[in-house]
Amino acid sequence: MLFSGLALLGAGFAVSSFGYGVLLPESRIGPGFLPLVAGGLLAVFSALLLAEQLRAPHPAPPQPGVDDFGRTPRQRVWILRRVFVLLPVAVALVPLLGMAVAFGLLVLVISTWLEGHRPLPAVALSACSAAAMYGVFAVVLQVPLPTGVFGF
Repeated sequence: MLFSGLALLGAGFAVSSFGYGVLLPESRIGPGFLPLVAGGLLAVFSALLLAEQLRAPHPAPPQPGVDDFGRTPRQRVWILRRVFVLLPVAVALVPLLGMAVAFGLLVLVISTWLEGHRPLPAVALSACSAAAMYGVFAVVLQVPLPTGVFGF
């Protein structure tokens, strides 16, 4: 029920974005671009989650206080505290390494140390995240990002 409502909401945002102008003259991004992308992604991912939910068997009711990954409230607070320590460290590394590399390292540390993912998939995830961030901001939106010793 929730995912179907979110899919409809996202589709509504995507359709209404054309009224604001998605592209301006000279191929510039218009004010309707963000609602189109965000609404489209919300609609697509909600529809995918709805389909997955309808196909999957109903799981047993969760234990009180334990999340979907089996973490207790104490473990979640432990992770949150470490993220709050890692964020200023990543921001401090931006002038030295650049925004894309510092962001990629932040994702790598969070996914390996805090989430316990294997190193190879975590490296792939962090590289893709850094590349996507660089692509969206530096290439598409042409926002100058801080560069470090690597030049990007």
